[in-house]
Amino acid sequence: MKCLVTGAAGFIGSYLVEFLLKERHKVVAFDVSKSQMSDNAEFTASFIEGNILESKDIGRLFEAIQPEIVFHLAAQSYPNVSWEEPANTFKVNVLGTIFLFEEIRARKLDPVIIVPCSSSEYGPSRDGQPITESGEILPSSPYAVSKLAQDHISRLYYEYYGLKVVRCRPFYLIGPRKKGDVSSDFARGIVAIERGQQKELPVGNLDVVRDLLDVRDGVEAFWLLSQQGQPGEVYNVCSGSGLLVRELLSIYKGLAKVEIRVRMDPGRIRTIDDGVKIGDHSKLCNLGWSPKRTIQQTLKDILEYWRIQKN
Repeated sequence: MKCLVTGAAGFIGSYLVEFLLKERHKVVAFDVSKSQMSDNAEFTASFIEGNILESKDIGRLFEAIQPEIVFHLAAQSYPNVSWEEPANTFKVNVLGTIFLFEEIRARKLDPVIIVPCSSSEYGPSRDGQPITESGEILPSSPYAVSKLAQDHISRLYYEYYGLKVVRCRPFYLIGPRKKGDVSSDFARGIVAIERGQQKELPVGNLDVVRDLLDVRDGVEAFWLLSQQGQPGEVYNVCSGSGLLVRELLSIYKGLAKVEIRVRMDPGRIRTIDDGVKIGDHSKLCNLGWSPKRTIQQTLKDILEYWRIQKN
């Protein structure tokens, strides 16, 4: 099938492109810079460099391909950055989505459009119970509010214009190559200790619970949604179970080649942080999906990835 992936050089986008190519689909990849792909993977997809906020760049996409499926992953995806750059976060996440939809409408195309929104739209799990797609909406950062707006504008374009938009709300997708999340921070710190570059592992709040899913399982869910997801509907993409960050650290310690001493770093504790966030994935599983990778295997893969990096 002919597939367009925006945000193709990002963490999730790069894995999605790899999956689509492996399945022998035609792929046009779009991002602000192809150089971002150099650390991620060897790509054989057609690549178009451009900005999702520039109509001429979006136009070039649809001159290159009339896609049967659009995976719209282009985003400012860091909650911490959104506090420093709230306006740009809204531009990319909301206006970028609108510009893409309008180009599709103007060209009278009819692809299935997969829009990954975010679990950050939800409030924390109540009494530790998994959050369903009808769970309480309580975004806790400008990023989360921007994804909520993206979520609703996507729904409206389906209801008003008939665009075949399928929304999903990924929880915490982790894996090799990712930077800036707790799983990669722990792994990089452990590798630095193994190399003698530091003595202790700085940590933040270890008593939060997260729903962690291997990114490779996540992109397989995106594909399934493009084939069997119902336009207008929204689906959680998650493991369906929670893991205490303290337990995450314990698994890593068991994989480390040396003893790991930890040090509490107050700078790593967020002012606003959801204590427990676990997703209910039953709606997605009803389509025939289930996670294939264990958390132990994923963490091992992450650690091995950072062991072979120079820095």
